[in-house]
Amino acid sequence: MNEATGKTVLIVEDDPDVAEAAKIVLEGAGYRTQLAANAADGKEQVRRVRPDLILLDVMMPAGTEGFHFVWDLRKEEDAALQATPVIVMTALHRTTKLRFYPEQSDSVYQPFEYLPVQGFLDKPVAPTALLAAVERALSEAAESGR
Repeated sequence: MNEATGKTVLIVEDDPDVAEAAKIVLEGAGYRTQLAANAADGKEQVRRVRPDLILLDVMMPAGTEGFHFVWDLRKEEDAALQATPVIVMTALHRTTKLRFYPEQSDSVYQPFEYLPVQGFLDKPVAPTALLAAVERALSEAAESGR
């Protein structure tokens, strides 16, 4: 049985082409997917669908929606929702000097302190990199009992 079978990934992405590409890759690997075009819809779907993992864009129509989405998720009253693994897909590293890689830190923030997520992927994302990141985050979540 495919390890992905039965796992649901919520894709919160305002670019329909990027969302559809991620959906095709994930469903081709046996994952179920749900799509949300903005943070508000994503928050609603998190509560309704209870995904195993969230693939999240940070810059959406209202600006930094993705950042706020993560902070709100980590404050959820429901511990299971609060612990949902999140992988950020962003073009910020290509278009700004901001860096969110886990191995990086600066004098203010340690890795993952600024944005508590399980991974970062630069857009455009290669299908193999997307699947590897999703599998790694789900595996780590299972090992930690999430």
